[in-house]
Amino acid sequence: MVAQPRGGAGFGIGGKIATTAFAFDGSDTPIKLNGAQKAAVIVQMILHSGGAIPLSVMSEATQVHLARVYASMGPINKATVAKVLTEFAAHLDAHGLSFPVDTSAALDALEGNLSDSLLERMRQIHSPTLPKNTWELIADLPPEELAQRVAAESPRVGAIILSKLPASASSDVMEILEIETANAVTFAISETSAVTTDTVDIVAQTILDSDGANSDGGAFTAKPVARAASLLNAAGSAQRDAVLDALDALDTVFAAQVRKAIFTFADILTRLKPTDIPAIIRVLPGEELNAALKAGMAEHSAVVEFILENLSKRMADAIREELEELPTPTGKIAETAMGKLTAAIRQLEESGDIMLLVVEEEDAT
Repeated sequence: MVAQPRGGAGFGIGGKIATTAFAFDGSDTPIKLNGAQKAAVIVQMILHSGGAIPLSVMSEATQVHLARVYASMGPINKATVAKVLTEFAAHLDAHGLSFPVDTSAALDALEGNLSDSLLERMRQIHSPTLPKNTWELIADLPPEELAQRVAAESPRVGAIILSKLPASASSDVMEILEIETANAVTFAISETSAVTTDTVDIVAQTILDSDGANSDGGAFTAKPVARAASLLNAAGSAQRDAVLDALDALDTVFAAQVRKAIFTFADILTRLKPTDIPAIIRVLPGEELNAALKAGMAEHSAVVEFILENLSKRMADAIREELEELPTPTGKIAETAMGKLTAAIRQLEESGDIMLLVVEEEDAT
C-alpha cells in the first residue's frame, strides 16, 4: 500500500468528520510516515493490546496535535506497522536511562538519598506553602534592604518585588533606587504579564529565606499597566515625571497607557464625580483630609475648591477655618499628604463604592 491523496472519512476531534491521510490500495510497500504519524501508530498498537499510555505528561498542545494526527490516519498496511515497530524497538534498545518528568517527581525519587533538611527546602522552593501575609511581612523590611535587593536582581525580578509590595512601600524603595534602576524596573513591569504564581512564590521565598521570615504570595491579579500606574501613583511628582519620561524613550505605547492609568491629586477635578466627594470625607480622617487640602492649595487650588464646593456649606466652612490655621506643608510632606487622599479614592474605586470617570483623549487634527 502507498500513501494516497487524503481520502476516506472518520471521526475527528469533537465528533467532527476527519479526512484520513491514507487510503488502502492493497500494496505491501511500507508507507513513509512522519514522526507524529509514527507516534500515532505506537499509541494505536498499545491501546489495541489493552495497554495504557500516560499521555497527560505531555503538554496540552502536543496532546492535541497527536490526537488530531491519530484521528486522521486511516488504514495502513502490515509492512508499515512492522517498520514502525522495528524503529521503535531499536529506539528503546538504544535508550539508556529514563528520568522523572518534573521536579516534584525527581525529589520523590531522591528521597532517602538527600538529607531531609535539603529535600524539604527544595520541595518548599519548588512548591512553596507560604502564609497569606507574605508581602506584608516583606514590606516590613527596611526600605534600604529592599532597595538593595531590587538593585541586585534583574529588572524583571525587581518589577515582581515592587509590584507585590504595597504602594507606599514600593514608593519608599523607588526613592532610594538609582534613577537608571528605577526606570529599568518600571519598564520591566510591562514584561511580567505571564509571570506565574510559582515564580512569585519563589521570589518571595528567596527574600524571606535571606531574612529568616515566612511568607506567601500569588500571581498578579492586576495587569502590568495597572501595577506600573499604582507604583507611580505613590511616587513623588518629580520622580513620577522622570520615570514616565524614561518610559517614553523605552516604550511609547506602554508609557502612554501608564500615563492614562495614573491617578494623581490633579486628576480629582476631572475624574471624580461631585456626588462621590462625601464618600471620600467619610473614609479619610479629618486631620489627614485637612493636611491633603492644605498641601494642594498651593498648586491645585481648583481641586481643593472642587472638593469643598461639593460638601455641605456648614462642613466646607468649618474645613476652611481649620485650613487657615494650618501651616503649608512642602516637599515630601506635601506629597505624602496629597497621596493619602488619592490612595483613599483608589481604595473606594477598588471596592466598588465609587467609579472614576474616564477622560477621553482628544483626537489630533
